[in-house]
Amino acid sequence: MSLQERFEKFKNKKHLISELNLYKTLILKKRDQKDYSSALEKLKSALILINENQEKFDLVQERHELESLIFEIKSEIMDNRRKFLRRFHGLLNERLTKENLEGFCKLLTMLKVQIDNNLEQLNLHDIRSEINTYFKYIKKLYAVLSSYQILTYNTASNQILRLASELKHFNYPNLRRFTYSLYNELLHLKLNEVSKRYERIKLHKLSQILTIDPKNLTELIDKLIKKDTSPIKYYIPKTQEIVFN
Repeated sequence: MSLQERFEKFKNKKHLISELNLYKTLILKKRDQKDYSSALEKLKSALILINENQEKFDLVQERHELESLIFEIKSEIMDNRRKFLRRFHGLLNERLTKENLEGFCKLLTMLKVQIDNNLEQLNLHDIRSEINTYFKYIKKLYAVLSSYQILTYNTASNQILRLASELKHFNYPNLRRFTYSLYNELLHLKLNEVSKRYERIKLHKLSQILTIDPKNLTELIDKLIKKDTSPIKYYIPKTQEIVFN
């Protein structure tokens, strides 16, 4: 290689390094702005430039620097994704009541807005989809809340149990607990009503009133008797009679 050729090669490599340094500056700027999509696109372009010139120049160091940046940026993306996941899962474990449901929905809406704002940058489509599904069941829950106390017991209990059955397929612990608490409340109201009409009642008849299988009702009675607010005084297995307070 002549001196002139070596000089041209040196000059071309210097120009290439300058171009790569410009890419690196833009990549770091986008990274600081948390514009991860743009940063990764520019990294991709810079690596293409290296691939096109790797046979002409020694670019091992430059490639290593860019690949390290890719790893760091993807790690930051995953860290930020995990933060959103932790917040969402934290909300899923918040205890829900009639009093705090509205405030809870506001917190969930705020989280969804933040996720929407970072949707593409952090690849949060799966989390947004999960929140949208969760909101669908929140709406179903509100439908139950707006009507369960004015419907007949059978209609209301079927509505609540249908919702509870659907929720079994999802990891929404607070929605499941709240739905079952509504069913327990409805059951308690119905038992109080029955206790005013009967001093004692056969298990079979009560199971028909409550639309609960006798075996399941027996197990439920064992739990209800232990509660101070229960209208059930005791159960006589031999005669299969429930005695009310």
